Amino acid sequence: MSKIKDKFRRLLKENVNFRILMTILMVWGLSRLIMIALVPITNLICDTHKDFAMSINVWDAEHYADIMKYGYTYPTDVDPQANWAFFPLYPLICMFVRALSFNHLSAYVTGMIVSNICIIIAAFYSAKIVTDLGLNYGDGKRVKLRGSESKEGKVEYSWILISILLFASPYAFYAGSTYTESLFIMTIALSFYNIIKKNYLAAGFFAMLTSATRIVGCILVFPIIIEMFFDWIRLEDRKIPHIKDFKKFCRCLWDFILYELKRPVDIFSVMIAPLGTFAYMFFLRIFCGDPWAFMHVQIAWRDDNYFPIIGVLWKACTGQLELRYTYMGWFCIVAFALYGYMIYRKYISMAIFGIIALLIPLTSHVMSTPRFIIGVWVTYIGVYDLLARLPKILRIIITTALIVIESFMIFYWYQEFYWFM
Repeated sequence: MSKIKDKFRRLLKENVNFRILMTILMVWGLSRLIMIALVPITNLICDTHKDFAMSINVWDAEHYADIMKYGYTYPTDVDPQANWAFFPLYPLICMFVRALSFNHLSAYVTGMIVSNICIIIAAFYSAKIVTDLGLNYGDGKRVKLRGSESKEGKVEYSWILISILLFASPYAFYAGSTYTESLFIMTIALSFYNIIKKNYLAAGFFAMLTSATRIVGCILVFPIIIEMFFDWIRLEDRKIPHIKDFKKFCRCLWDFILYELKRPVDIFSVMIAPLGTFAYMFFLRIFCGDPWAFMHVQIAWRDDNYFPIIGVLWKACTGQLELRYTYMGWFCIVAFALYGYMIYRKYISMAIFGIIALLIPLTSHVMSTPRFIIGVWVTYIGVYDLLARLPKILRIIITTALIVIESFMIFYWYQEFYWFM
């Protein structure tokens, strides 16, 4: 037993990856204990008799469970609603994991296992990114947690902070249930991790997986191209012309395009990014005759007609819609402000991705936008940067407040209360 303890201590001391893993597993375990503890509390207060799996897997989780068991169906089959809006990668992975148990695992338990593994992987690579955030990506200055700059070996605090954001901040409960959030966050994190490492082929591969999880994954082509452009600027020792000097700016872009046309691996890395969505569209063309069926079926819950983006936000933020949509409208405004801050801190490709990812749903409605904002992963990096620069006591207060808010959200989620969803 003592040998095992010694080996464990040695691993903690010498292996950074092992330390990261142990740190995030500790935070993950505590966050899941809170989720589990809230089940009997909710049952007692609301006079219900649900177990953990039934409590956390509500709303769209039922559709994913049906896809796991029956595949995609027509509205007259198992599910009265067309389930084509839900992209295939997550249910396919769940089907595979469930098959390993010879279908003894329930669909919900399988989904929770897959989701929790994915969010742990996402936290691991997020921790690796924030360890050198600013140096490896950003304005060239390492982002250190205020109050711990002079303490040796306190990099673990940064891992704890990013883990809390991923596991226990508002809307993080989605990543513990049978929803695509965890897989989506993981594939985005892995794509950006490889973008930062300048491994664009791997970044394109994970972008492809992201686009097989949600259509928003297709726009990961923009961060990849942006970082390729910055690499070329550094390699050529050039300065980006001001946009006002339009001719020089266009000439600079043209030179970059000519440079990339001689690099087939870079071109391939960009081209494979949307293949996940294209593959699903090909399937839908064969299955129901409409490659855009995943978008057309959304009229069932997004049938309002507003002027895209500006009209949607104006209606929401001025209280012309339901109160919950006013909340979501202002949530979007705060998100745009955060992405603006990220541009200021030189997290340009992440910010551009976050902005475009939010503009897409805002072409129709603000419904579910908080979930989409949290789900694009880059939001966590922006919030982490903000918190890291705050005085230690203020950072602790805000982080604690986020955990408390998440706990209340979980309580209402267990009751299938949809107001803030």
